[in-house]
Amino acid sequence: MKTATIPAYVRDAMLSHSRAELPNECCGLLLGSQAIERAVPMRSIPPAPDAYYMDPEQQIAVFTAMEASGEQLLGIYHSHPKGPVEPSGMDLQLAFHPDALYVIISLEDAQHPELSAYRLEDGQFKKVEICYT
Repeated sequence: MKTATIPAYVRDAMLSHSRAELPNECCGLLLGSQAIERAVPMRSIPPAPDAYYMDPEQQIAVFTAMEASGEQLLGIYHSHPKGPVEPSGMDLQLAFHPDALYVIISLEDAQHPELSAYRLEDGQFKKVEICYT
């Protein structure tokens, strides 16, 4: 199984964002130069408990700033407020970045959230082990 490295402070930022958006899903981007360095919370328009739709205007602003700073899109995260940590069929349909790490946060048990990471391989999600630094 492949491994993805995520700094603990990035994990904590994703968890904080996912809890703040309850009862709706959260979504965000994982950016960095060579490795994941930060999580960028994105607005979901409209907010929903079972889907996310990243605000297109915010996406343009973040991608413009990212390119100007030399950062790269390294991952995308979102939460499943009442669902499992596995990707849904909709998650696969919305996976437009083949090189990105996809992180899902399950808040099914909000006191003990679960995180899982996936990469796209042959049109399917393959689980990746997460190493926190």
